[in-house]
Amino acid sequence: MKPKKELNKEFLAYYLNSSLPSMRLGLIITILLFIFFAIFNQVVFPALPELNFYLRFGLIGPFILLSVIVMYIPALAGRLTRIYITINLIICGIIFYVRAPASPTQPGYQHYPAWVMLLIMGLFTFYRLRFRTLTLLGALMVLSYASATILNGSFRNNVNSYINNLFFVIAIYSVGFFMAFLFEKLNWRNFLHQKALSENYKKLLSETRERKEAEEAFRTSELQYHHTLDAIPDWIYVIDEAGRITLVNSSLMVACKLQGMPDNLAGMMLSELYPQFPDSIGEQIQLVFSTGTPSVREMKQEINGEVRYFENRKIPVFRDHKVIQVMTIIRDRSKEREVEELKFKNAEQKEVMLREIHHRVKNNLAIVISLLNLQLRNNSDPELRRIIRDIEMRIRSMALIHEHLYRSENIDRIPLDQYLRSLASIIMGTFSGYHVNLVTDLEPTEVSIETALPLGLITNELLTNAFKYAFPLHHEGEILIHLKKGPGDQCTLMVKDNGMGLPPDFNMDNQSSLGMFIIRLLVEQLDGKIDYNSRNGAAFTMTFRNFIPKKKNPQETL
Repeated sequence: MKPKKELNKEFLAYYLNSSLPSMRLGLIITILLFIFFAIFNQVVFPALPELNFYLRFGLIGPFILLSVIVMYIPALAGRLTRIYITINLIICGIIFYVRAPASPTQPGYQHYPAWVMLLIMGLFTFYRLRFRTLTLLGALMVLSYASATILNGSFRNNVNSYINNLFFVIAIYSVGFFMAFLFEKLNWRNFLHQKALSENYKKLLSETRERKEAEEAFRTSELQYHHTLDAIPDWIYVIDEAGRITLVNSSLMVACKLQGMPDNLAGMMLSELYPQFPDSIGEQIQLVFSTGTPSVREMKQEINGEVRYFENRKIPVFRDHKVIQVMTIIRDRSKEREVEELKFKNAEQKEVMLREIHHRVKNNLAIVISLLNLQLRNNSDPELRRIIRDIEMRIRSMALIHEHLYRSENIDRIPLDQYLRSLASIIMGTFSGYHVNLVTDLEPTEVSIETALPLGLITNELLTNAFKYAFPLHHEGEILIHLKKGPGDQCTLMVKDNGMGLPPDFNMDNQSSLGMFIIRLLVEQLDGKIDYNSRNGAAFTMTFRNFIPKKKNPQETL
């Protein structure tokens, strides 16, 4: 709601501008009547003595004409109120000027009150100024009349006539007063009514424009929606709760036309399109309507004697949190399936080749071990026999890895617990003359070949050293191998015996033996850490991170 002051200002502009045509017509008619009356009396009654007194009122003619002229000047539209107030103030001066110097005995004098009353009535009738402004201007006209009459002595000559004429002047003023009051009140009501109508009309225009924009946006969105669906090569159709097809994209239309089916499926029932429609498909659609959960199925269909594979995806369409339609997208995956099958075959062939490679590596390492055994038979040097035996054990630990990979279901990972158990059995068989009990506590753990190979070599060195140095003279004892998975990808491998223990000055970093050097090097390769102690025997504990490659399923779809 606008402030009252601003509303009043707007009303004044409306009150004046809406009355300009009637003001213009009334003032023009007044000027024409005045001129016609003057000419008529001048021609018909040229010797009439009252004519001279009447013509003195002709001074107001230019100002009335000025009132009409300013209406046609757009630059003065905002100043009309001030101009009309100024013109009527001048007319007040003319009323005083015409009467004050005139003699009461002058012919035509008795018509003076009538002309003043006409001017007052013309003020209230023609000029659409604010009510209080008109009241003040009319009062000034009455005051000009009264003061001029007193000044020229008419009041003293005939008091009764003066009072009687003044009464009529005031009576006309009163009539004009009420006329102006009624005009303003009526125009105020019209103004408020018109303003309300204008605001409602603006709101209606705004709502109409917004609705048109919304409809246009909806049409544009719908066109884009249809164009987008038509651009998709998959077969797409939308059905409502009654099972009626409401939308079909162009790809499905073309496919239907090629198969001799109706290409315009919109409006048809799905059961009419497929008379032998499987009940399971209908149940799937109803399930999507009831749960709002998308459904994805694969189906096989023979088309023109060719078996093709399709992915049938059903997507719910919501409105106000309710499923109103189900969109079905049928994608031909025959080519993709061929590619997947080819990938699967290639993966199988690759796996067979890798298994063969591991098998051949294992055989080659077995040949190397056999050559080393032949060398042992032809050489009696104990030190050389020990060196060759150590090399043989290291080669066996590597050959055992390829044996496990060859027999494993996954050629990219090794069950570390089974591998360590097999390796410990081989080493135990090598030192069969020792009265040592080998205990394994191995938690099932899978590792890559990059991790298994250094761990096997490390375990080989630690077990071999335990058999050689922990139990001299073939004393009885026990060796424990412990494998445990920790938090995250951390693992712990411990080799412990209850033999003689480590020498007091033992330090892995200062050891010059090849076995300790290999252990340190392999621990660094695994980015691990190894600790040792000599309480109740020797114990080596190594922690390392288990980097397991992610399993890949060759049958996964793209």
